[in-house]
Amino acid sequence: MRLVFVHGISQEGKSENLIKAEWLASLENGLGQPGITDVLEVRAPFFGDALSRSAGAQFDGTVAQGQSADANERTFLAAALSEQAQAAGASAKIIALEERALAEEGGASVASQGFPMDRRLNAILRIIERLSPLHGAVCMSLLKQAYAYLKRPGVNNIVDAIVRPVLDAAPAVVVSHSLGTVITFKLLRQLALEGRPLRVPLYVTLGSPLPLMAVQAALGPAFTVPTGVEHWLNAVDPDDLIALGRGLDAANFTTGIHNLLDIRNIRGNPHSIEGYIGDKRVSQAIIASCGR
Repeated sequence: MRLVFVHGISQEGKSENLIKAEWLASLENGLGQPGITDVLEVRAPFFGDALSRSAGAQFDGTVAQGQSADANERTFLAAALSEQAQAAGASAKIIALEERALAEEGGASVASQGFPMDRRLNAILRIIERLSPLHGAVCMSLLKQAYAYLKRPGVNNIVDAIVRPVLDAAPAVVVSHSLGTVITFKLLRQLALEGRPLRVPLYVTLGSPLPLMAVQAALGPAFTVPTGVEHWLNAVDPDDLIALGRGLDAANFTTGIHNLLDIRNIRGNPHSIEGYIGDKRVSQAIIASCGR
């Protein structure tokens, strides 16, 4: 059985071979069995550079006025960041107060001028920075690339042209992380709708932003386990704001998904692939399924 890894954000400058080496090392470390993956056929379609070029300038810590001319993108970012801030413990009232404080710092009259979207984004980012060990820059980088993939014309075609042929080649255990979970879900759903479902004994989603309502709205329905997926394992670190620290279930996505909600990732980065795929329960499930 093939093993397919589909990476997420911040992988620019890497390669398929480097992604494979990093993920397999963490997987073997989780099992405590060096070399156990040597016999596996492993693919890791690499799209990091192509997506980065298509998504535009990387986030540098603040949203400059007029940085994005796309009003739809700014609306998407604000909605998703608000979800993440509230998942970190901020109430809607706290977010509104932070927005007003930032506007006043900039000398804006909220009442007469309305609230500039760039300042609203920065206000929410300031809250996330204070409340979460996963800093706002990581959330923002993920969301900018997610928006580019889901809504910017042509970007999804560039990424899909790299990932889909690998998925479509033959049955596979599919392990995805971060934005890779959105890409693989969309492609597996698409293959099923085309009447060509891929047999996937195990589909693993790690640190997935699929619970975000903003992502779901951009992705579009239906939210069901794609035909061909025999078992779906979703793993979440409670401090991972990319995943809102929560699982995928009937309340926010669909039924039929097995959630691990107590992953303890590496110190300082609850969104890291290292701690996700290195969790013994995750790595054991992957290796067991590769023999099916």
